[in-house]
Parts: sequence; C-alpha cells; structure tokens
Amino acid sequence: MLERDGFLDIDEVKDIPGFPGMEVLSQKKCVVIECAQNIPCNPCEALCPHHAITVGEPITNLPVVDKDKCVGCGLCVAGCPGQAIFLVDQTAEDFDTVTLPYEYYPLPEKGQEVYGLSRDGRFLTKGEVIRMVMSKVNDRTAVVEVKVPKGFGMQVRGISVDGKRIASEEALQKPSDAVLAEANEDNMYVCRCEEITKAEVIEAVRNGATSVNEVKRVLRPGMGLCQGRNCHKTIERIIAQELHVPPAQVPQATKRGPVRPVKVTAYTSLDVQASEQFYEHDW
Repeated sequence: MLERDGFLDIDEVKDIPGFPGMEVLSQKKCVVIECAQNIPCNPCEALCPHHAITVGEPITNLPVVDKDKCVGCGLCVAGCPGQAIFLVDQTAEDFDTVTLPYEYYPLPEKGQEVYGLSRDGRFLTKGEVIRMVMSKVNDRTAVVEVKVPKGFGMQVRGISVDGKRIASEEALQKPSDAVLAEANEDNMYVCRCEEITKAEVIEAVRNGATSVNEVKRVLRPGMGLCQGRNCHKTIERIIAQELHVPPAQVPQATKRGPVRPVKVTAYTSLDVQASEQFYEHDW
C-alpha cells in the first residue's frame, strides 16, 4: 500500500486510470502508468505521438490511458520523471515482457541475464534483456525490455544487472517507542533544497516575519532547485500556526516566471528580429 509502505500494491495499480486492464495486456503490448498521486506533472501526455495518454486540466489529474491508441512505442517510459511508466506484454504463452527505465551503470546488454525486482526492490525472478535503447532523446535514461517468466509481467518493476541494489529480505524493524519519543519534529527539513528546518522558520516568524516572502528574505527557502514548489505551502501553514490565523490569511509567496521549468532552448529558439535597440538595456 502506497501510504503505508511507500510503494503501490497490485490492487492499487488496477484501480488507477493509467492501468489498461489485464485483458488488454494479454492481447497487445500496452503502456501501464503506475501514477497514483495528484501532482502537477504531464510530460507523458506531451510525449505520446498517438495521444494515448491524457492528463488535461487541471495538471494534477491522474494520467488516463487510451488502450486503443497505444502502440507500445515506449517514448513515455524514459520521459516520466517519477519512472512510473512501463510497457507490459503478456501475449506470449510461455513468457511476459516488461519495458522499464534504467538509470544505473553498468548498462545491461542484449541477451544478458538480470535480476527482476518487485515494486519494493526485492528479488522476484531472473530475466533476459531482449532490447536496450539508449538514445539522446531519452536524456541519458536507458529503456530496457526484459523477458520474464509467465505471470511476472505485472510484478517486475526494476532490474539489477549484478545482484546489487536488491532490497533485504529481512523484515523492516519499526523504530522503538523510545526512539520515536526522542524525535524532534522541529529538526525536520521544511526546505530540502536549502536545508532549512521547521525550527528555523519558527524562529524567523517569532522574530517578526509574517509572510512567506519575509521568511524567504531571511532564510532563502524557495531559492533552491524546486523554486519553492515543495516548501512554500508548508511554510504558510507554519506561519499560520505561529500567528494563530487561518492559512488563507498568510500572504502567499510571489510567483515569478517561469511557473514551470523550461529548457533554455525554449527562449533561444524564439523568432526575435535583432535590431540595434535589441542590445540596449537600462542597466
């Protein structure tokens, strides 16, 4: 279970709109999108040349797979930031195939025997690499197609080429009550990019900061790689808690473009007519 264990179980996968159905997978190679959280993400929709994946508006919608349009091209597999997209083919009588992203070295080779891993990283079965694609368009993410024993197509979600990076078979030990009692929530990171803790945010508020922008000026949360997408709402709630006001009354952080990350080529490819005034600035 995702909320309890940190990974989806098969029943959860079958309940999300990215799952085309077992009957479809027994008839054709088709995409399986194991995305179950409403996060702002839609590169899979843009990557599919056959419009088989739809996110739509709002961007937090779960991706929906049109099983009739999917041709199993695999372009979406490498493009998913969360590596939650796979191609599954269960049409053969004696084996299944699963196509998955792989971002470790050494890269596997065609014909190589590999270790098939479950969603929680545990060893399930051995498989054989039947295809490995490493193209520039995939931005250094290899796409590997693996033949696995019949019945493992919907179970294998990762591979290890050398037997390493396999989760331990030992049962996870829950922290003792004493350890949990000693854990201090205030020492947890609120802004992971800049490594700013909840205690630091609270101190800034108690020293006079009343908005996310004011906390930002003091501590720099939101100045890291994610540009505040992960921490600003949390900081709003901390401020509201400290000031004893509803979160809606806390001034939100200033939004600056681009709202979504874009490549530099998005700007350099603009059709701009250069002129003498084009190079003049008011700096």
